[in-house]
Amino acid sequence: MRIAAWKSTLTPFLLLAACVVTGCAHAEPPGTPDIADLMAQLQRNPIGPGEDLRITTLVESREMSGLLVQVRGSLPPHFHKLTQEVVCMLSGEGLLRLGADRIPIKAGAVVRIQAGLVHTFTNTGPVPAVFFVVTTPRWDEQDRFVVKEP
Repeated sequence: MRIAAWKSTLTPFLLLAACVVTGCAHAEPPGTPDIADLMAQLQRNPIGPGEDLRITTLVESREMSGLLVQVRGSLPPHFHKLTQEVVCMLSGEGLLRLGADRIPIKAGAVVRIQAGLVHTFTNTGPVPAVFFVVTTPRWDEQDRFVVKEP
């Protein structure tokens, strides 16, 4: 009887310790929305006159990020070892390079960029291009590798 009581007292602590180690102690409660006003964030965080790129995190969890990305000029060619992206162009126009393909895009374009694929974007319009980007896993600048081209 004493052993059973000891086990029943210890079990919740072991489960909590396992959750802390694996990260489940920080998981969002089910049904809790993570809401951001994209247009308000765009007004509060405009790309600056000397900036070519501005990234603003809108929503985030351990598994994904929702980002507001503004591009004035060109991004250097790069790839992500782990991260895949779904890119939705909200405004502007430009040339998207995916591997060897060069694709003209404009507002309304939605593109999935798989991990490992070299990509870049060049703004060809008169105003900054604006994107909503979903990444999985969570956005990590350390997973962005610039490619030097000949």
